[in-house]
Amino acid sequence: MTVELRDRTKVRLRPIVPEDEPLLHEAVAAMSERTVYFRFFSPIKRMSDALAHRLAVVDYNDRFALVATTHRPNGKERIVGVARYDRAPGTEAAEVAVAVIDEFQRRGLGGQLLAELARVGRAHGIMSFSLIVLPENREMLGLLRRMGWIHQAKLNGGVYEISFDLPDLA
Repeated sequence: MTVELRDRTKVRLRPIVPEDEPLLHEAVAAMSERTVYFRFFSPIKRMSDALAHRLAVVDYNDRFALVATTHRPNGKERIVGVARYDRAPGTEAAEVAVAVIDEFQRRGLGGQLLAELARVGRAHGIMSFSLIVLPENREMLGLLRRMGWIHQAKLNGGVYEISFDLPDLA
């Protein structure tokens, strides 16, 4: 599906595929140290091949990821954002992560990715999402507030643990 951001830029949202591994490497390389730290809680310089593989290979039910893509002038696709969930085994709850490259932040892409991920999650029987957010990540906390998704947030060990029920999209 194609979505339009606040600045009228169009991006394509689609499920991740294993062939996206190299594009994930490029996306992380395009992120500032701050953005990488907010996503991985670690100052990684380059994503390992093993991590890229784990992130790109999902089962499309209990582990699902959406990528937001655009095309470079040469026509080559690039990933500008990713949202994913991993279901806790045997539950209707999943942990969520989202990352948007710096160039595409503050345009509404994170919200679009999370809303679509919630729709997909509900279709797969997931009723709630949880995520861990660093207190310094004001952008993510603000996004979750604007979406009405901060119902339970507790500070634990220096991070916010946030959980919320997915909206009924029927």
